[in-house]
Amino acid sequence: MTSVAFPFIGYGRNAVGKATLALIGAGKQGRGLLHAFLGQDLVVTAVCDCDRARCEDRTRVVNEYYAQHPHLGVPGDACRAVADFREILADPSIDMVCIATPDHWHAYMVVEAMKAGKDVYSEKPLTHTVDEAKAILAASAKYGRILQTGAMQRSGIEFRTACEVVRNGGIGKVMLVDANFGGPSRPHRDYENPANAAAEGAPNPNVDFDMWCGAAPRVKYSDRLSPRGVHNFFPMFWRNDDYFGLGMCGDWGAHHLDIAQWGLGLDESGPVKVVKSEKAPSRDPNCGGRRQSGMSFVCADGCVIRHSPYGGSAWGTVFYGTEGIVAVNRGRIAVWRGKGVTPDAALQERLNEGTFDAMERVAFWNAPGDGKPPRPANNRSLLDAVNKAAKAFGLKKAKVKLYKANGHPADFVTCFKSRQQPCSRAEVGARSSILCNLCNLSYVHDAGFDWNPRENVFVNGTGDAKWLTKAYRGAWTVKI
Repeated sequence: MTSVAFPFIGYGRNAVGKATLALIGAGKQGRGLLHAFLGQDLVVTAVCDCDRARCEDRTRVVNEYYAQHPHLGVPGDACRAVADFREILADPSIDMVCIATPDHWHAYMVVEAMKAGKDVYSEKPLTHTVDEAKAILAASAKYGRILQTGAMQRSGIEFRTACEVVRNGGIGKVMLVDANFGGPSRPHRDYENPANAAAEGAPNPNVDFDMWCGAAPRVKYSDRLSPRGVHNFFPMFWRNDDYFGLGMCGDWGAHHLDIAQWGLGLDESGPVKVVKSEKAPSRDPNCGGRRQSGMSFVCADGCVIRHSPYGGSAWGTVFYGTEGIVAVNRGRIAVWRGKGVTPDAALQERLNEGTFDAMERVAFWNAPGDGKPPRPANNRSLLDAVNKAAKAFGLKKAKVKLYKANGHPADFVTCFKSRQQPCSRAEVGARSSILCNLCNLSYVHDAGFDWNPRENVFVNGTGDAKWLTKAYRGAWTVKI
């Protein structure tokens, strides 16, 4: 590791002698993370958002929390509202930042926070382009900071168990991995509903929308991009917009492709080829004629990671091996042991329902979470299924043991103190983000290409290096 530009100062620079954290981005996701961090051994001393209403609301919540918990010894005015994140980065009394902004802001803030000597928890996908992922890897090596990417499924016992079964050869050689998530980003449009443009675009004096846009083009204000005030929904409009997100390839691909990466041991590598989808392009005029699923990655050993073309799967990630199948999603896990299977839409439905009987069903739990009884299962709960799988494959004494995190925010704070790398360290987050970006690029440009996962560049005359970056507006270029 290279020398750090800003030495680790530690804490003790505030009234109660605890580490300090600032939240940047106080939307719905930021609010959830804020509550998680309030339960940690630290003090939240600032909340930052370019929307004044959201910023002041969360600042009030933090101060009320400390006032209502006097045993913590934190003053009821410990947290301040900040409009410009650069004030946060310039403040030497802040040890850590949590970045929960729209995706197009992540990389710039992560790199600048590292330069400022701060450890970083950043929401996924970690970056908006491949070159930004490379910049974060370089910044992490240069400045020696702790970075946790919010790919929180790695903190789930079901995901860790599923990946340990795969990594320890429980289903033989993995030939195919299906990752199930929605489609790519869409060409920019000013309003989600043009017929409602007057209402969507009505002036919002609380938001600095030029700051919200940042490096992206300065588009027209829409309250579907930056919702007015405190809102209780995830704004999907910006997530699906080329300028600000990667569609579901980034939003949920950052979870399910990340688990594929973990299960295959690709945290320090990646695919060697991207194969474009052969599915018909979307007929939705808002999708820009882009195909919506079916592209695939080819790994050096021949294993294929596929953006599942079927839809409707109960499983986020499904590993098909020569000797079995492992399927996993949040609160769900299933393992079959046996040989000979054709991964198709008919099989997927049987995997969903637990009616697949061509192999031995080792463990199965698939509660739909919609108030209905669990689907057929030979276990009474998720934990029963996890324990049964672990026992069947001897995971207690397995050779490969994966990182066990007690929750993503808690893991980050623990690593802030220990200076050990966290569950979703910089390389994990960057590699996962590269998969998300390559997936989206394949749909945006309707292309397949060869890839060098060491240098993270196109090879063999395929692709276009311009696809790996973007034009940056103003002073917001990501650079080391």
